[in-house]
Amino acid sequence: MPQLAPHIFDILYQKGVEHAFGIPGDFALTLFDALADSKIAPIVMTHEPCVGFAADAYSRMRGLGLAVVTYSVGGLNMVNAVAGAYAEKSPLVILSGGPGVREQKEHDLLHHKVKTFDTQRRVYEEVTLYATKLTDPKTADAKIHHALDYATTFKRPVYLEIPRDLVYAEITESEHLPPPIKRTDPDTLTEAIAETLEMLKRSHSPVILACVEVHRFGLQEQLLALAEKLGVPVCSTMLGKSVFPERHPQYIGIYNGEAGDLNVQKIVEESDCVLMLGVFMTDINLGMFTAHLNPGFTVYATSERLAIKHHEYPNVRFEDYITTLLDSPDLPHWDSSGIYTMKPRVTPSVGKISMSGLLYELNQFIDSNTLLVTDVGDALFAADDIQTQQGTSFLCPAFYASMGFGVPGVIGAQLADPSRRAIALVGDGAFHMTGMELLTAQRLRLNPIVIVINNGSFASLQAMGHQEAAFVQIPTMDYAQLANVLGGHGFVIHTSTQLQQALQTAQNSKTFSILDVHLSPDDVSPALQRLSALFTKSLKG
Repeated sequence: MPQLAPHIFDILYQKGVEHAFGIPGDFALTLFDALADSKIAPIVMTHEPCVGFAADAYSRMRGLGLAVVTYSVGGLNMVNAVAGAYAEKSPLVILSGGPGVREQKEHDLLHHKVKTFDTQRRVYEEVTLYATKLTDPKTADAKIHHALDYATTFKRPVYLEIPRDLVYAEITESEHLPPPIKRTDPDTLTEAIAETLEMLKRSHSPVILACVEVHRFGLQEQLLALAEKLGVPVCSTMLGKSVFPERHPQYIGIYNGEAGDLNVQKIVEESDCVLMLGVFMTDINLGMFTAHLNPGFTVYATSERLAIKHHEYPNVRFEDYITTLLDSPDLPHWDSSGIYTMKPRVTPSVGKISMSGLLYELNQFIDSNTLLVTDVGDALFAADDIQTQQGTSFLCPAFYASMGFGVPGVIGAQLADPSRRAIALVGDGAFHMTGMELLTAQRLRLNPIVIVINNGSFASLQAMGHQEAAFVQIPTMDYAQLANVLGGHGFVIHTSTQLQQALQTAQNSKTFSILDVHLSPDDVSPALQRLSALFTKSLKG
């Protein structure tokens, strides 16, 4: 008979999980023993929030990821990162050790306990799609498969807690796995495809707006094929950036309401058929809700909902809708020769480096072998004008917007796809939160390029009308020297020439690099300039 924890690790490995991020603790020591004996490599981080961020990034790249933590002091310390994974649809499995079944009965006050022995599970019910404790060997296997079905069907985190005296418990494998949580009804799918085709055939100016779920379900190639069959313009949201190759002649840029490119806004909002594929209708994705999309002209398809104009189509899986639409022999085609293409709003710097010059040099440096991870702040907004390549080549926390994602995120992403050159673009404030995780990169012999925007402030908050506020000013330091202390390479950047040289040197480095880019606090990206103007306008009513 299989044993509980080894059984879980075997299943996850078969589903493509090759690394588990975590920090051991006494309630999880036996769990880590089982992990060490499995085919999954343990990646021990410095802090649980970093565990969550790294595992989240890994999940986004691989389609499933794993975080292993100890009870309460570990699990509760990771809640914020898991909340971000839930908000942004990342299929992360959280595996927590816990007090043994017997000791819970015999001792009421065990260390790490908060209120009850169920406190951590109840907390995780709020930030995962499914949370349970595996205390019965007869039902454990069914619960495991149920959790993984939730994670892969809806691309959200799930939580499993194992008492430490049951890690190696022999369990009963289910003879019949539970039915899938969501199955496509063929008749409903047929009707949805028929209405979509009818809407397309009547359209004069269709456009595709693609977002994060195309990433999560690994449907980038299908999206590309669909777009080329139709010959229509394609744009993405910030959260879905790189879902479509950004140098493709049909790609027009990021749609972000009035905060984005006004030409993109005009094309999308004047369209009589907007195929919204996997789109999150959030304030950041929609330019502080300045987007104006007529529901009568939209097809809205996600893992949770399919709506065409004002008609709802339940029980249709997102991936089935996309693939069936792509395979339809009746797809119309438009001439794509006159499509407006993306034009980054950046220019090279002459003399002292500027934010615009930084983005310009990144666009020259990035190729199809590059993976870019950004943190929150102007590092995120600046990505509006960075041109990424085909495939999942860009990760960011553009909805939940929790600072600190960038450095641990780039570690998780590089482990998920070691064939690519990983770059993290982070502000100095975000680097203060999780930058020490570069110790893990050094230990694992990873070589990400970490670009720190060194302006001594929370620049995005300052741009929102708080230029004189003391609380937006932060301490500064010599980040390049810190890189050397931590075992990497550091570069001080004041000019474009220095940036070009540093990028070339860092590209060939076998360890991590920090590029300490000195900018003025009021030198912000074009996207943040526009967003801050809209924010100020909204405050004035």
